[in-house]
Amino acid sequence: RFAVRNSGALAVVEGVGDHGCEYMTGGRVVVLGAVGRNFAAGMSGGIAYVLAEDGEVGAARHGFAAKCNVESVELTVVADAGEVQWLRETIERHAELTGSLKARDVVARFDELLPRFVKVLPTDYKRVLEEEAAKAKAEAEAKAKDETKGDSGSDSERTVCADTHPKTSSIIDIEDALVDDAQLADRARKLDKLRGFVRYARRGDRYRAATKRAGDWSEISTRQTRASLQVQAARCIDCGVPFCQSDADGCPIGNVIPKWNELVFRDQWREAFDRLMATNNFPEFTGRVCPAPCEGACVAGISAQPVAIKSIEAAIIDHAWAMGWMAPVPPQRRTGHAVAVVGSGPAGLAAADQLNSAGHSVTVYEREDRIGGLLTYGIPNMKLDKRVVQRRVDKMEAEGVCFVTGVNVGVTLAAADLRNSHDAVLLATGATWPRDLRIDGRDLDGVHFAMDFLSVSTKALLRSTATPLSAAGKR
Repeated sequence: RFAVRNSGALAVVEGVGDHGCEYMTGGRVVVLGAVGRNFAAGMSGGIAYVLAEDGEVGAARHGFAAKCNVESVELTVVADAGEVQWLRETIERHAELTGSLKARDVVARFDELLPRFVKVLPTDYKRVLEEEAAKAKAEAEAKAKDETKGDSGSDSERTVCADTHPKTSSIIDIEDALVDDAQLADRARKLDKLRGFVRYARRGDRYRAATKRAGDWSEISTRQTRASLQVQAARCIDCGVPFCQSDADGCPIGNVIPKWNELVFRDQWREAFDRLMATNNFPEFTGRVCPAPCEGACVAGISAQPVAIKSIEAAIIDHAWAMGWMAPVPPQRRTGHAVAVVGSGPAGLAAADQLNSAGHSVTVYEREDRIGGLLTYGIPNMKLDKRVVQRRVDKMEAEGVCFVTGVNVGVTLAAADLRNSHDAVLLATGATWPRDLRIDGRDLDGVHFAMDFLSVSTKALLRSTATPLSAAGKR
């Protein structure tokens, strides 16, 4: 059941067992060897490319065709030049990443083996692709005709959410279309909010190019343009019961997500920022590292892909910082009460932010050498840049919060002394005691607890020194 229900992943494999690509709805699968029985059963989307042993596409009773369930698919050769190029490059990339001897052999004899590749294409999927191609051609011709009259005409109402990165092949997923940011900006003015969840496809933040991100520890994702995010916000259906903001199934802090989605759709970013900050102390953290249960609870995700809520959230707060809206706002008056917060992780920082906003004098104690707890030493820099954490700490300091590092309460500072010098003490410590697994191989050299590895690696990165725990040169 390799790639069962695959809905968008690209996979290359040297062979599969029974029921390969069963109920597949999207993505691409390349098989460089034998397959088991009942291949492609119930396959309704995506494309599979199989290096058949006999290469006889039309053979119905033996070879690959006999193992393929052809009720919903058709078997053809790979003939399109762009598709051939994509197939070659995909196998080359697989060989490069895995060192597969099989893949290397196929690459070396690609021209010879190309006739043996069988393209498994669902008939309904083929029909939709052909309809999309015909529609795109008709629209291009209509636009060209209008331009000759000096009028660009009205814009298409079909999907405007697309991958703006260049493709190496003409093969596209059913929900994708090639448009650039200028087109997105133009179409954002004509978006259909009422049926946006039907007309527009989901688009999340994209990774930076692998060749670039492999050479540094900067964040791996890039933000979308405002026009693209307006398209994504148009997919929010403002449903009667928005489960995305439910603390039981969706957002645990109760973000009123449909509200700021609507404001982004209307290009009212300041108002969206105010709505976001009303329920979230640190959206620049949650927008980067939260597992996004809100998207799992999104009603639009019942029948399609959920709204890219996390991407919109991160974009709102990043835009706010860029616009200078995150200036320090010290409390107008002080209550005269002193509160100690032990631990500077996300819980401790959020508590300190709330208490300080209420006018209390807050001191945060942290045993490590930097503020942030898990945010600093438990999350890799490529997921949460430590400059983002420090930027927020600097803002809180400017608002009056005091931070003390290198203090281990109960060890280097007596808890009684802390209690006597403050009106209240809040314990917001994390659990740093790891769970050990007494299994075979646990005592081998090179096996470490994840937090130990993350902490020393991040410290080495911040100090520009070599990490004592490195996998360099090891396999």
